Amino acid sequence: MVTPATDTFLYFAYGSNLLKKRIHINNPSAIFLGIGQLDDHQLDFIKYSDHWRGASATIVPTNGYHIWGAIWRIHNNDLESLDWQEGVNTNWYFPKMVNVKTPNGSVLECRTYQQTINPPPRTDVEEIPFDRRPSITYLKCILLGAVECELPEEYIEKLRRIPHNGQNASPKMIEKLQLPSDCSS
Repeated sequence: MVTPATDTFLYFAYGSNLLKKRIHINNPSAIFLGIGQLDDHQLDFIKYSDHWRGASATIVPTNGYHIWGAIWRIHNNDLESLDWQEGVNTNWYFPKMVNVKTPNGSVLECRTYQQTINPPPRTDVEEIPFDRRPSITYLKCILLGAVECELPEEYIEKLRRIPHNGQNASPKMIEKLQLPSDCSS
């Protein structure tokens, strides 16, 4: 059971912030609580990020789909830096509250972020168009985080099938992350 705290909030991460090293760059108070499933949303990619050199992840409200992610408890002092990281001030993402279901059946209200411009929902057989694909580095960050958080293997396999755009992130981002060269582990 997750007990509410007045000086913290719960955050549902589904993209690069699945990876502990990544979330702690700007949000050092983040504590991993576990994993959860966000129903009636689909993972997709849309806006090109210069830092990542590819499209960044978003959640698209879509009936019948779900997304797995990490649930973090973050101190209120880090809320401004999380909003900044997600580009709330530049209208890249907007925060929204969602109900996330944990593996034990609990439902937690969490803050998450959705891009202000979203693509139309895709079917499982439709590939992500090339101009909306994530970079190698961004996808590696998501995959490493998914494995680290122990998301369901079926979902990790789905993430592994996401095509990348063949680009690496900016040297500055790569330096911050210091990711291993192989993300298959």
